[in-house]
Amino acid sequence: MGFLDALFGHQKPVPVGPERLFAMSTAQLALETAQGLTSTGTAAMCFKDVASGPFAQIQRDLDALLDVAQKDATGVHYRSVKDDLGYSWLIFEGGDFQGLVTTIHVASRTLLDQGYGSQLLFAIFGFKDADGHELYWMYNYKRGFFYPFVPVKDTRDRLRRRNNPEELRLASAMEKEMPIEQEFERWYPVWDLPL
Repeated sequence: MGFLDALFGHQKPVPVGPERLFAMSTAQLALETAQGLTSTGTAAMCFKDVASGPFAQIQRDLDALLDVAQKDATGVHYRSVKDDLGYSWLIFEGGDFQGLVTTIHVASRTLLDQGYGSQLLFAIFGFKDADGHELYWMYNYKRGFFYPFVPVKDTRDRLRRRNNPEELRLASAMEKEMPIEQEFERWYPVWDLPL
């Protein structure tokens, strides 16, 4: 922090490490038994690209690391996607939920250790309820908190809507299991997920 920052009371945000992602591992049992949610076997992480040679090399190194992880016993497979807004996604699929969480942690830690933690946006874990409706648990890297995102699919219109009462219920039910974002305005929706 510089002199002017201290003088005017500005603080640089303290980066939150991806270790809090492991709360999703421990919460899985409560999500399944108490909430009736099952993993879709899909998870993802999203980050902003940087147009620089070193970042491009880090992405190649990360791809090589994930290729090795893909071949181990976790059975987690991945693919890279770039969306229409220019954000990069790593999409992970596998039947071992703990493997999904661990793989996302390793990928996150790799970017963070190389100084690109500010590029990390969020991680997403896909679930289905007993009726087969998809919902997501989002992890905001900048804040270090989880929140639920429950989109409403309606084939009659093209409006994007969320099931806010269900989101609030899930957050309340799971706040002892994982760090939940308390500022609701930070529960950002992510539409058209490439999962």
